Amino acid sequence: MDPVLQPVSEKIESTLHHFKVDIAGIRAGRANPALIENIPVEAYGGKMKLMEVGNISAPQPSLLTVQLWDASILQSVLKGIQDANLGLNPSNDGSLIRLPIPPLTAERREEFIKILHQKMEEGKVAIRQIRQDFRQEWKKQSEDGVISEDEFNRREKLLQDLIDKKIVEVEQLGKAKTEELTQI
Repeated sequence: MDPVLQPVSEKIESTLHHFKVDIAGIRAGRANPALIENIPVEAYGGKMKLMEVGNISAPQPSLLTVQLWDASILQSVLKGIQDANLGLNPSNDGSLIRLPIPPLTAERREEFIKILHQKMEEGKVAIRQIRQDFRQEWKKQSEDGVISEDEFNRREKLLQDLIDKKIVEVEQLGKAKTEELTQI
């Protein structure tokens, strides 16, 4: 990879990572720890992610369990799960929380697909914004005589190729998630 694209690539990879984490939280009727691991929970005087206060596992395709490391925060964890509005109804026996995953209705699937498409669009917009930022920076360097116009054009073409690839990657990730959501 061209060294001038290194900072661009790092920013885009960060955006893609954020997008992947976002869409992992959209549930597909199967128990997946990623669905709940980032739920904010009031613990120890601050906000923590659910994965930071207990061990999350999927012992069955339709069940998630959270084994808390400290039973004293059980109520705030239950409240956090309910506040996340994922349609999950937690039950507990002391330090183990059980979250049965109900099958998705056709309506819920459509809602999740709409949310997914919205997140895909946000991801693409973020990537295009990165392109715009770097392009403006290079344009200013070209106008100030730091780089030549030919160099600016070369960078711009490399940048556009990279952006096109990453937008396709977002679309492929979205398509795979859509297929996962439409499977019954």
